Amino acid sequence: MNMNMNSDNNVINGICCDVENCVYNNGSCCCTAKEIHVKNRSAEPGETMCETFSEI
Repeated sequence: MNMNMNSDNNVINGICCDVENCVYNNGSCCCTAKEIHVKNRSAEPGETMCETFSEI
């Protein structure tokens, strides 16, 4: 059951998220949070650390 199936209109344009266990990921790599906060660096090159992450 996709709990975010009606949230496509509420995605943040330009943000692609591949974190599958975040409540804000709509299952299509789109973020549905009202706003996001990210750390300026991550352990992995090319990655950001999203502080808005909330586990399902």
